[in-house]
Amino acid sequence: MKTKSKSVLFTGITSGISIILLLSFLQFLFLKINPFTVPSLALSIVFGGTTGFFIALLINKNQKKTRSIQESEIKFRTLIDLSLDGIYVENERGEILDCNTMGHQMFGYTREEMLQLTIKDLVPDEFAELLPDVIPEDMETGEVYVERENKKKDGTIFPTEINSKFINLNGNKRLIAYVRDITERKKAENDLRELIASKNKLFSVIGHDLRSFYSNIVSFSDILLTESGLEKEQDQEFISHIQQSAKQADELLQNILDWASLETNHITFTPVLIPLNKIIGEVSLQVSNRAGLKGVKIISQVPNDLSIYTDKKFLHPILRNLLANAIKYSFKKGNIYVDCQINENGTPVISIKDEGTGMSADKLKSIFKEGTAESLPGTGNERGTGLGLKICKDFTEKLKGKIYVESAPEKGSTFYVELPQPQKINGK
Repeated sequence: MKTKSKSVLFTGITSGISIILLLSFLQFLFLKINPFTVPSLALSIVFGGTTGFFIALLINKNQKKTRSIQESEIKFRTLIDLSLDGIYVENERGEILDCNTMGHQMFGYTREEMLQLTIKDLVPDEFAELLPDVIPEDMETGEVYVERENKKKDGTIFPTEINSKFINLNGNKRLIAYVRDITERKKAENDLRELIASKNKLFSVIGHDLRSFYSNIVSFSDILLTESGLEKEQDQEFISHIQQSAKQADELLQNILDWASLETNHITFTPVLIPLNKIIGEVSLQVSNRAGLKGVKIISQVPNDLSIYTDKKFLHPILRNLLANAIKYSFKKGNIYVDCQINENGTPVISIKDEGTGMSADKLKSIFKEGTAESLPGTGNERGTGLGLKICKDFTEKLKGKIYVESAPEKGSTFYVELPQPQKINGK
């Protein structure tokens, strides 16, 4: 700053001396006055020095104004470049005259490339054909908000929201546009809609099935209490129906409680090292009555020395529902095989394989999809809600794992559950 002040002062002094010499020369040339007399020199110095002083003041003021303008430009350019929205200046022909950093990065161009484009280059081809060459005057008033698709340099189509307004800059019409990529917002909206639809359908199915289960219990109980002349075989048949309905209702309620605990984050993941066969044995015992009614055997092929880090609160619902599902679609006296292999990434992969009805390719595509909470009847005409597989998927994802299935009609199904160990989940 001191150097600049000295430069201004030097410029002023130089200008003053130049004017003194010029005045002295003019006195000698036109007035024939000797410029080297004391009065002549005094007159020249007074006017020349005063002028030089004012010139120095004007130059200093101009430099301060220039510095202020430059600092303002840097400040506002920085603010604009830090914006998460693309900001553009366009003319009435749609040509891009300027943009901020996000403005060209959003579309995958460099700034130099962007300034060679028009609006038509940034929208899908079918929409570009509808745009006028010059924006009509009736569109040049007020602010405009639209949501539309745009096109990146690589051809990717993505949704955006655009706020724009025409302004007058030095007598020229300019369109200022703010463009925001709303891909994530649209995805979240779609996910939310699917989740709401899924839960609405789920609750509808749950309510229907629960009512059906308890209706059976009440109906058969009434018969037993009111019909005194029933044979023993009939008694046993009605009691069997009551027992089956009660167990199905109990299973559904257990799934609802598990799912509600997961959805409301009322359970925390606290893994410990547990022999996998121990967990499989506990879950097999839970479904043993159902397996016994069909004569289905659950065979564990898991090595006795295989242990994994997991939380039983999370793994139990997964294995319970997968085994119940396998029993449901198994034929009488079939086998269910439970195994666990370590894949190339060192991750244990639990598999549950049945020899039942299997699934079609169309069913496989939608089996874990949100909003498809439905279940086909089992080989013993068992009914279900579809909640079991949803629980399997949700609990597996909470474990940072993956669940998938291989199946073919009449060739059974094999469900796989990959369970990354906590060390890998936490990046240790």
